[in-house]
Amino acid sequence: MSRQFAILGLGYFGSTVARELKRHDNQVLGVDRDESRVDALAEHLDHAVIADITDEKSLAELSLENYDAVLIDVDGNLEASVICTVHAKELGAREIWAKAHSDAHYKLLDRLGADHIVYPEYDSGIRVAESLNYHAMVDFIRLGEHEFIVEIETTERLTEQCDSVATLGIDERELQLVAIKRGEEVIRAPGHDTTLTRGDHLVLMGDLAALRELGNKL
Repeated sequence: MSRQFAILGLGYFGSTVARELKRHDNQVLGVDRDESRVDALAEHLDHAVIADITDEKSLAELSLENYDAVLIDVDGNLEASVICTVHAKELGAREIWAKAHSDAHYKLLDRLGADHIVYPEYDSGIRVAESLNYHAMVDFIRLGEHEFIVEIETTERLTEQCDSVATLGIDERELQLVAIKRGEEVIRAPGHDTTLTRGDHLVLMGDLAALRELGNKL
């Protein structure tokens, strides 16, 4: 079902989110004070408006309360981000997503009541560090302090040691193999006798220490 989103600020991040939301057949409003940015996206969005997103009157005219979510991206301008977040909150936006540019900015947005705070530099840094540490890791989701879902690619070294799920030696009290992605095929809840081949992607969920122990085999 189509949803409605308002993107306040059409920098690289905001415009990327706007295009992707529209690609998924949602209704998208894009707003920026820069006419060239608005013109560049006008034909791709349902509505594109030239307006100062720090101006409460201009935002009030957009009826932000009617949108499922509002995303705020102001190109590193902390003051504009804070002002826009305050106005969006006061105007009844149902759900506010805001992009942070520093730790201090993150804390401010949190105090102001932003529902979701995106911190690309921090998030990317964590992903790069994890990928460098576990060179075969493709992606991960942090569920809690010590709980993760990770996707790792089987290496030649691993398949030389382990030719089936059983030989991975997974302690199922701490770690679960949720699925194996093999090309276009997804093997859900693979059994112990499922063979492993180089290039398989293992989707695992569980304790960080158990994941690290498995990572030592990669």
